[in-house]
Amino acid sequence: MSMQKKSLFSKNDLQQMKNLGLSSDDVRKQLAAYRHGSNFSKLNRPCIVKDGIFSFTPSQKKKLIALYDKESVKYKLIKFVPASGAASRMFAQWFPASENGSFGSAALDQSFLRDLKRFPFFSLIEKDKRCRTLLDKKNIKGLLNFILSSNCLNFGQIPKALIPFHRYLTGEMHTAIEEHLYEAKQYICNKNGVCRLHFTLLRDQKTDVARFLKTMIVKYEKLYKVKYKITLSIQGSETNTLAVDENNLPLRDANGVIVFRPGGHGTLLKNLNSLNADFIFIKNIDNIAPEPLLDKIIPYKKMLGGLAIQIREEIFLYIRQLESKKISLAQLENIIFFCSKELNIIFPQDFPRQSQKQKIQFLFPMLNRPLRVCGMVKHEGEPGGGPFWVEENDGKRTLQIIESGHVDKSKPEQLAIWSQAKYFNPVDLIFSIKYYK
Repeated sequence: MSMQKKSLFSKNDLQQMKNLGLSSDDVRKQLAAYRHGSNFSKLNRPCIVKDGIFSFTPSQKKKLIALYDKESVKYKLIKFVPASGAASRMFAQWFPASENGSFGSAALDQSFLRDLKRFPFFSLIEKDKRCRTLLDKKNIKGLLNFILSSNCLNFGQIPKALIPFHRYLTGEMHTAIEEHLYEAKQYICNKNGVCRLHFTLLRDQKTDVARFLKTMIVKYEKLYKVKYKITLSIQGSETNTLAVDENNLPLRDANGVIVFRPGGHGTLLKNLNSLNADFIFIKNIDNIAPEPLLDKIIPYKKMLGGLAIQIREEIFLYIRQLESKKISLAQLENIIFFCSKELNIIFPQDFPRQSQKQKIQFLFPMLNRPLRVCGMVKHEGEPGGGPFWVEENDGKRTLQIIESGHVDKSKPEQLAIWSQAKYFNPVDLIFSIKYYK
């Protein structure tokens, strides 16, 4: 009697994948990656000032800000905000407590009731007569249900962009998306007062966010005397990642449906590459400060912008010199110095012995590629990627922003290098993806 091997995926599974824009081969490759295990980066050393990181004196900072103020009006600027995350992670500990009616101890319950008043959306709870009763009775289950469930505030499911993030002394609440509108107005506006932003969303978020933005644009254009040009794009479902169980088999929900999770920020490269702008400022939806703190923040945004403009102008000049048949030895040496000192490019050991033609062939692709300027802050225990020198498979060393999951912490020497990091990047980036011609 012949026995037929049972297929891993049912017809319903295959249809689900098709609806997401995935093939069964795509999903099998994801499964193979899980079974293979992580491909870790090989850290050489953390970046420090003068070794991968630039630090500027107050005078240099002032010059870069002045350069940005003068030159930025010549370019098309846009602020790119990954906003496709739901707020579920913000309230991760609240979901089980809403089911159990408690955080597990009287001390934790009291802490929740006390801290609840500090949340920007607390006034929404106070305004509701039923919630005031729940507060008086210290009914944790009822309060959490009001905050998280779909028939009330629904904060457990709605986009993070629409959650009230800050509350001001006036009592006014601002969502994260409103704060991004205000911040962008400080440094993205062109000479005609046009301020461009682009938000990435999941497909089922677009309608709600677009409706909210329509109202906010009218409000803030009148208040700030600017013209907002806002575009939205969808984080493609074909970038969703299969969830697996402890045996690296597809994880299924209570109804037997395979669980897929939205991909991370790396899946937004397609959205980013479709933008038509000279310089793209990137900042996460939840990495936003209230208005009173922006006086300290905006000068650094302009400094990064000035640096990006300065570097790109030099790169374009040097590319054209490399193309020229009349490039001099002095010009070539100047380009080599720039690549080493400004772009942190490590040259092959035999580079000094190469011919001029070979040197040009090496330098051209080093310059003719997208530019990324990354703001760094001192590492104070916050989660996030840090700057490291990384050893590539071909022996080269490159600058990378490395996340915790990229590091094989079972190797003592790699864990030691990771632990020495002095800086991290809070997703404060500027991209230039325009071709030099």
